Amino acid sequence: MTLSHVTREEALERLSQSRAGAPDSIEALCDVLRAEVHARKHAPRAATLSRVARLLAPAITVDEQRLDEVCDALEREGDVMLNPGGILYATPTRVVPIAKSARVFSSLPTRALAKALGRDISAEGAARTTTSVDGLIEAVESVSGVMVPPEAWAGLDRSANADEAFLERLNQRLKWQALGAGSLEKDGALEWRAWTVTPEGARWRRSSEGQLWWARTRFGGHHRAWTASASPATSPFVTLSPDDADRARFALSREVEAASVLRVARSGKRVTLEIPGWLPRPEYRWLSLHAACVADSKGMRWEISSDSEDQITKLLAERLGLVVEAT
Repeated sequence: MTLSHVTREEALERLSQSRAGAPDSIEALCDVLRAEVHARKHAPRAATLSRVARLLAPAITVDEQRLDEVCDALEREGDVMLNPGGILYATPTRVVPIAKSARVFSSLPTRALAKALGRDISAEGAARTTTSVDGLIEAVESVSGVMVPPEAWAGLDRSANADEAFLERLNQRLKWQALGAGSLEKDGALEWRAWTVTPEGARWRRSSEGQLWWARTRFGGHHRAWTASASPATSPFVTLSPDDADRARFALSREVEAASVLRVARSGKRVTLEIPGWLPRPEYRWLSLHAACVADSKGMRWEISSDSEDQITKLLAERLGLVVEAT
């Protein structure tokens, strides 16, 4: 076997040919991460991001923070699954029909997925869509995938509204399932931040008081916790899933209008929504089926048609307590 040196220019050209879009585009980075997770079936998240950064190094320099954000997008999209312990898992192919198109979710990279399904698949950010729906059911079944109705994919019927009743359930969990103060500090002290709501708005702050808490682990993951009033370092707590933490954040912000504004900007037939923070997974999935995420907005701004404005804003207001404000 003969080894040859690949120049930076050659590596860039090969990367451009093998992925859609520019080598450092979110679409290309999503596909590199999908390919890595799919090939290994499962692997630690931190190790995966580090490995991908090294893989790309001959062609482009990618900050691991950016890869972390791309991986977040894939997790929220449902193309890869993050399990407790920080392990990423590959996912099967699931297709959700929407009007005259269908959204496609899978850890398979786009080119391989398009070949397997025998049809073109377009990518925008982490989202992938096919407008070729003839024979789609048979094509999905041929790769052991499944067709999923939009309502089942979003899971709104299996999740609670972000309100006082939801917070009361967290308090009940705290009574029944509390972990000991400081039990997450085995690898060293964590810098806990509390979700703090004031008349001016809400944000994560260093604090000694609060109920909803967030901290970064030494390996790059996150801990989320709920307490009666003090930090999990000094008070009993229950750990929260990312979805429950997001839902708690909206529930705590619900009573303060400045922290719960859904800004709506109208321009002709297009409407732009600006969301005050990451949506819980079911609401995110539902919105992503009916709207297009604005590039580089990190899920905070979405474009919808004026025909769907009332339906979408009403649902977000009811479930998350958002106050609609036209700008």
